[in-house]
Parts: sequence; C-alpha cells; structure tokens
Amino acid sequence: MRRAARRAYGVSALVVVVGLAPSPTSAQERGDPSAGKAIFERRCAMCHGAGGAGDGPVAGTLPDKPSNWTAGGGKLRRLGDQQLFEVIAKGGKTFGLSVVMPAHPDLSKADVWNVVAYVRGLMEGAKVADTTSAPRPAAIEPESLRWGTALDWATSLTISLSALILICIGISRLVYRGSQTEGNALWLHLLSLGVLPLSLLVVGNFAVLDYATHTNFCGACHLTMKPYLDDLYMPGGKSVAALHYQHRFVQGTECYTCHANYGLHGTFEAKMTGLRDVYRYVTRSYHLPLKMREPFENGLCLKCHNEAKRYLAHPIHVTLSEPMRTDQIKCGGCHGPSHDIARPKQAARPRGAG
Repeated sequence: MRRAARRAYGVSALVVVVGLAPSPTSAQERGDPSAGKAIFERRCAMCHGAGGAGDGPVAGTLPDKPSNWTAGGGKLRRLGDQQLFEVIAKGGKTFGLSVVMPAHPDLSKADVWNVVAYVRGLMEGAKVADTTSAPRPAAIEPESLRWGTALDWATSLTISLSALILICIGISRLVYRGSQTEGNALWLHLLSLGVLPLSLLVVGNFAVLDYATHTNFCGACHLTMKPYLDDLYMPGGKSVAALHYQHRFVQGTECYTCHANYGLHGTFEAKMTGLRDVYRYVTRSYHLPLKMREPFENGLCLKCHNEAKRYLAHPIHVTLSEPMRTDQIKCGGCHGPSHDIARPKQAARPRGAG
C-alpha cells in the first residue's frame, strides 16, 4: 500500500515538474523573420543567394558551396537554433565548417536571432512578408560644417583679392589721374594688374577646383541629381551611397571620391567628363535614367576600403581578393544597390512601331 502511494506521489510530482518546466522557444518566437530577411539580403545573399538557395553571385568562386536553405540547409540542417545562432555570430571556422563563412560580431543578439528565424523559415518553407515597399522617410539635408576649412579660406581670399584689385584700380583712377605713368602710380599698376591678379589666379583656381569635389556642387544640377542626393541623405537608407553618408566615410565629397579615378590622370579625366555633363545639362540633351559610360571599377572601391580593418574583418574579402582586384567579381554584385532611386516608367511604344 505504501509502495503504491509512493509511486502515485512520484508520478504526480513529475507531472507538476514537467508542467512548470519552461518549454523550448523556437527561433520564430525569439526572432523576427521579416527583420532577419533584411539583414540576410545585406550580409548573406552574396553567397547564399537572395532566396537562400545557395546561388549567390560569388557562390561559384568559393571552395565550399554555400548551404541551400530552401533545400533543408545542407550540412546545417542538423544544427539546432542555438547552434545556428553561434555559427552566424562567430563564423563557420569556429565550428569546423566553411572558413569563408564570416563572423558577424557587429550584429546584436536580437539581429542574429532575427536571421536565425528567417533561415529557419526558409528551411521549413515559410513565406516572409516583403517589407521593401514600405514608405520611405523623407530625406534630410546634410548638416553644415563649421567655418574654417581650406575651401572657406580660399573662397574668402578670392573675394578679398578681387575687392582689393578693384580698390587699387579705383585709387589709380582717382588719385593719379593724368599721371598714370609717373612715380608711385606704376607701382600701384604693378600691384593691381600684376601681383594681385596672379595671386587671385592661384587661389581662385584652388577654390573652384576644391569646391567642384563637394557633393553640394554635384547637386547644383538639381533636375538630374536631386533623386541621387535624396537617396544619399535618406535616413536609414540601405543603398551604398546612403551607407557611406551615414558612416561619414568621405564626408562632404562622397560623389567625387567614388566616381573620380585615383591620381592626377583620374582627376583630369573627371574634370573633362564633368564639363561634358555640364554641357548636356545646359542644353537639356541628357536622358533619364542616367547611366554610367563605363562599368564601375572595383579599384574605385578598393582605393579606400582595401586593407581597412572593417574590410579585412570579413574573410570572404581576403579569399576573393584576386578576382576582385582583376574585376572578375564586382563589388557591386554583392553590395548594392549603389543608388536606390525610382526608375521612370518607359513610355508605351505606339502600335505598329518597328
């Protein structure tokens, strides 16, 4: 009788313990798949593909084929949610998996769980809501810098020299009227028509050329460049241009730094191209959407990012360094879009047109 009572008590206690024990939480409950999709498209799609099928733009160049999440996750299908979390956060090498699977130490725990929730949904065939059509916040104007830059000084000196030349000419006309070729008048002429104009030529050219490298100069052609500047200054924008502005990689000269080849030849080439663009803008002979004359070279990215700490923190950059250097793999194939702007709709062609 006592033995039966003890058994009944033990079973009751086990039921109570099991009932009170916390149930395991799934990745979908711990993370947001929609938020994870946005991170996946920025960080993982270059290898795993936009849909998670392992067919990203660089997948064919990797020594290990990326996992196909839509087919069950490949080697990762045996991993639990916590193990997937660790692989994404710490990288594949830590767990004896692919060495090109990078770590993501800059992602928060919530972000990693969001990615786990998204890829787990891909493995289970779940559909994630597309949030790309959500309304975008209004663009903000770039903040103005404090006075004192080289451009500020050059502009002030240009104005001052121009005013001083006019003052010297006025003094010559008033004080030395009728004796322009005598005594101190000659020195005043030398100053106002020789020394000061030569100084103005040097300082003024520096001011103009330096101002031409600033983003607000590019924005002067507002009819064509406004959509690109709106994207550049868009709060929370995900385009390459917007991210460069948000992180202040090249503050104030984003357009020129990214679009002008490095060195003296590149600078001269950029000036000549700019003059042609000004002509087309003034004569309204341009066509929308704007297109680059030549494919964007990786060298324009690598001249700043190569050997940078954040760049080298991703092993895939080191693995693919040679194909990237020779433009076999484009930076823009993984990081994009360069500008996120609405494309104008093409007009319907009349029926019967050839």
